[in-house]
Amino acid sequence: TKKLMDKVMEFDPSLFNGTGSKRREKAHDTFLRELASVYRSDLVLVCSTDEMKLFESWNIHKRKLVPASFFCMEAGDDMSSETTTCPKSYAFEDRKDFVTVGGFKHVPNVDAVKLLCYEIWPKIRKRLPDARMHVYGAYPPPLILSMQDKKSGFIVHGQVDDIDEVLSKSRVLLAPLRFGAGVKGKIVDAWRCGCPVVTTPVGAEGMMCEDESSDVAADGNKFTKTNDGSWGGLIASDTNEFVDAAVKAYTQ
Repeated sequence: TKKLMDKVMEFDPSLFNGTGSKRREKAHDTFLRELASVYRSDLVLVCSTDEMKLFESWNIHKRKLVPASFFCMEAGDDMSSETTTCPKSYAFEDRKDFVTVGGFKHVPNVDAVKLLCYEIWPKIRKRLPDARMHVYGAYPPPLILSMQDKKSGFIVHGQVDDIDEVLSKSRVLLAPLRFGAGVKGKIVDAWRCGCPVVTTPVGAEGMMCEDESSDVAADGNKFTKTNDGSWGGLIASDTNEFVDAAVKAYTQ
């Protein structure tokens, strides 16, 4: 079974020993510059418990770290139901097809769509021959546009004006992210519109409570606690598991 994370994507720049590829050397240099800016700052707004733990592991004092969760209802008086929920919502049985969302100037989104097209979607399509995969995102490069294949149900739309309209009608959002960090806007938007999500451990980082996050970190493959229906979707660590999760979320 093919893993959704290879050795390059599992690379920890904080542990770089000075030898290796130019890519790793550049990642380590970027890490040092970003960490130096944190040390020079008086206050650091941290978007999730995962990032909080990383900062603490790098000896950043807790007094400088302040949680800034996107899910904190006290963040402002404008967090009304009109701004936090999708304006239109359809019943699950009235929704159809899979969707993925993300601007293509962000490298993790390009990688995720490539993985969907080449590895994941063909297997899903064999099991769900009437389903389609809709790809939305601004600035799609020629490679992404060339993936358009109506015969296989892989549809590349590009930029969309009303993402709420798309997500409110889609049955499942797929986010096979292999690298990246922080709160994932596509998952927030999907949940806001009542659309379940199938993603990876990387995609789930920053998208759960602290006890759930610990559960994911402790188990390399099966995330029973987050896959019990309480999280808002399913999490998978390899391509075959991801396909199984996508079919399950679509049909149950």
